[in-house]
Amino acid sequence: MNKAKNKMVEQATDKSDLDSVEIDELSFLVRAQKFRISGTAMRRTSIPLATEYAIRLIHLVPEITAEQVGAYFGFEHAETSLLLQDILDTGLVTEAQGRLTLSARGYEAVSPISDDIELFSAEDFTASQAFDLIALAPVDDTTIQPGIARLIPEIAVPDRVAAAKAASRIPEAFEMHFLEWRQRYGGKLKTDDFRFQSTQDVQLIKTFPAPFHVPMRLHLQEPAVVEPDFGNLRQRGRAGSRTSLIEALSDYTKKITCPGDYELAFHQLETIDGGVLTRNGLRELTQQAAWARKCFGDDRDLGHPFNPGLRLIGSSASSAVKDALTVWTKQIETDTSPILWLPPHADYWGRSLSFATLLRDLSAQESGGLTLLARDGADNRTANNFRKLFGRRERQEALFDRCIAIRNDVPRALEVVLKPKGWCLVLLHLPDPKSGYPLPVGYISADHVLVEAFGDYFARLASSESVLEPILWHRESETAAVALGVIDEALGIQTTPD
Repeated sequence: MNKAKNKMVEQATDKSDLDSVEIDELSFLVRAQKFRISGTAMRRTSIPLATEYAIRLIHLVPEITAEQVGAYFGFEHAETSLLLQDILDTGLVTEAQGRLTLSARGYEAVSPISDDIELFSAEDFTASQAFDLIALAPVDDTTIQPGIARLIPEIAVPDRVAAAKAASRIPEAFEMHFLEWRQRYGGKLKTDDFRFQSTQDVQLIKTFPAPFHVPMRLHLQEPAVVEPDFGNLRQRGRAGSRTSLIEALSDYTKKITCPGDYELAFHQLETIDGGVLTRNGLRELTQQAAWARKCFGDDRDLGHPFNPGLRLIGSSASSAVKDALTVWTKQIETDTSPILWLPPHADYWGRSLSFATLLRDLSAQESGGLTLLARDGADNRTANNFRKLFGRRERQEALFDRCIAIRNDVPRALEVVLKPKGWCLVLLHLPDPKSGYPLPVGYISADHVLVEAFGDYFARLASSESVLEPILWHRESETAAVALGVIDEALGIQTTPD
């Protein structure tokens, strides 16, 4: 397993330098509008060197004559006449009674810093640019597939009145962010070679939900704390241009709370796995930071008898857990049984592009597919919510191949992913002691005793007689009865014929 392990820790080989770790990646949708903007900009134009130096001389020596300019350069009469014509053609110099002075435009063209002559000409432009309706700052014109976008929460626009009048504010917003637009779409010109002049017309092209992805990081300096990482947003464009957007996203993250029965989940987990967490160093439920330090580097391996296995910290959308599921598991010999997934009972679970990408990658490498265990799935409202988020809808493919309803008597803070006869991944959703944000800790193991223990646990959940029609959805190539048979076979559930 060295190859898989090396790939997973290559970014954090020295624990002493580990200041923070990613424990989640959130996705958000923010309402945005794309506009076609027509306007005028001033483009820097080049002038012959002799002409530029002559204009500098006229700036330094007002009311100098053309003959004196020619003498300064050592020109003959014919050369002086040509130079004079070039000077006057720029519009930067005027001639009165044989004497030369800068025009009003000429004075504007002189750099106040270097006395260089900066000649600009007016040029029309047409730009297509999208703006979010919270900060009215530029956003990429990208959208997420509807089948994935349904997972992602949309952030409410705080000022709906201002958002409704966005088109009237675009000229000012585009001028404010013109430099950012230039840097991204202006070609090879230098930043100061193309300057905003005015906006003539603004046309709305479309309204769409713009995606934003925010890493959540556990900072390991004492006291350790989980915080969203808005570094990419803060560094974009003008300083402070996304402050209101960052505040809206931050307010949303502060409302995400962990299930409250984590102590019950911890104790029930111990009855199933024999105390893997405590026997590997997690003796207090507030020791996530200490556990995190062991999850990177040489200490991440689970000790005997739970090996091969790894300590894990972070949600199933975090990079470390995703790698454990898609890279580490490739080292384990398994059969074609489906992966079974017991989610935590939490609104935040699975609501990101990162999580959807994980499901896609797992589906590609697991021929048996993915099966979701829907807590309280016998309730119509709950079942419909599972279908809405993860099932097949209209032209959208299901994110899980099958879904089976189970009773909701499992601790809400417990998440388990099981590959029967292969491996198990366990995450206990604990609150960060300082921020309260969900900070899952857990492990992945291929120890056959652990795998069998969770297989028995899943079999009890999936064989509940209280659910009359347990299959909420299944593969198109299957019937509900076939899908149920696949699950029963994977878990070793014996069924008796009617």
